[in-house]
Amino acid sequence: MDKSNLTLELPNFEGPLDLLLHLIQSQKIDIYDIPIAQITSQYLEYLRQMQSLNLQIAGEYFVVSSTLLRIKSQYLLPQNDFVDDIQPDEDPRDELVQQLVQYSVFKKISAYFKERNEEVPITVAKEASVSTTAKVQPLPKGQITAQELATTFTMVLHRLKLQQPDTASIRVAETPINEMMDFLHGQLKRKRQVSFFACADKMQNISDVIGLFLATLELCKKQLIQITQAREFGDLNLERIDTNGK
Repeated sequence: MDKSNLTLELPNFEGPLDLLLHLIQSQKIDIYDIPIAQITSQYLEYLRQMQSLNLQIAGEYFVVSSTLLRIKSQYLLPQNDFVDDIQPDEDPRDELVQQLVQYSVFKKISAYFKERNEEVPITVAKEASVSTTAKVQPLPKGQITAQELATTFTMVLHRLKLQQPDTASIRVAETPINEMMDFLHGQLKRKRQVSFFACADKMQNISDVIGLFLATLELCKKQLIQITQAREFGDLNLERIDTNGK
């Protein structure tokens, strides 16, 4: 018979390892302690039955049968009792056991994916809705400047801070207004005009600054000083008003 025709598999088995694994599992045999003589006889008997039915057997089945016979013959060889310090040989079954273990693992993985494929519905990929060639168009030149962008961003941050203001508890020790009024009188006595910011820089803490501001308002109320401001949020210019007029 031509070797090229030896490609058919045994019924219900995917190969010789599948047949061996079936013989081991059906008899609940420990895969790491295979009774090689028993399994070899059963394996060869199965092949003879297939041949009696005139079924063509794949060549790989005969390869495994020769491996089983070789392992069986190694167990039948007598031990040499006349040589001392003989190192124990490896178990002749080890290579076959490793093949069976690996085949068992892959078979379980294959069964799992087959089951998942039957459970999960068929999905079809869809092309992207937005073209990958689309580009973001830049703003026309001259319509907006970097300074305007920075100012807008600052305003957004300021609005966000107003929506979520920081909270803190501050204990302020009150500074007598009269004390700060005396301080301003002393500054304006030496100079007719003084800077509020310059006076505030001489204060030790926030309580003194608050007292200084209240004293400034009180002196203005009494028309003892005149307050001017060159620009919005700028420094305050404090000018002394003499009793006989400016």
